[in-house]
Amino acid sequence: MHQMATGTLAREKYLKYLATDAAFLFAFNRAYAMALVKAADVKQQAVFHALIGGVLDELKLHEGACAKWGVDPSEVDIHPAATAYIDFLERLHPATLDELVAGMVPCMRLYAALGRKFVGESLVSPDSPYAEWFEAYGGDEMEGLAAQLETLLPEVVTDAVEENYVEAMRLEREFFAAHA
Repeated sequence: MHQMATGTLAREKYLKYLATDAAFLFAFNRAYAMALVKAADVKQQAVFHALIGGVLDELKLHEGACAKWGVDPSEVDIHPAATAYIDFLERLHPATLDELVAGMVPCMRLYAALGRKFVGESLVSPDSPYAEWFEAYGGDEMEGLAAQLETLLPEVVTDAVEENYVEAMRLEREFFAAHA
């Protein structure tokens, strides 16, 4: 993250991250769609509708960034850390809504927190070619979407809910470590 913020991250690493993240976002949005189907009421459906729209906006940003940087995501090998995360999201499809939400919150919270930290503390160089990432993830919209998803975490945490949350945190750590 620091290298992205300062603009010192190698272009090739960023392009691989960008393409990999686009594949991940597609899978993440499918998990949101599964959650929408499991929603208990219209209020929950509205939350997942907003979250799906947020990911579609992210995918448009990735598409634009890939075009700007001249990378075809279909030609980039997806990093095994992202593949593991995608597989985890797909395994969550038959899970309960609580278990599914628990497996998705860490990603949303981490991206929103990182974006806000780097933007809020003015850690992003205005000359960084990757500044757009921080603009997208550091704003109020991303924070709002993460907070909305967190409202759907259950008050009573079962073993399965806890396991999915912890597994998602582990996969997030591995995903970021793979692109460092």
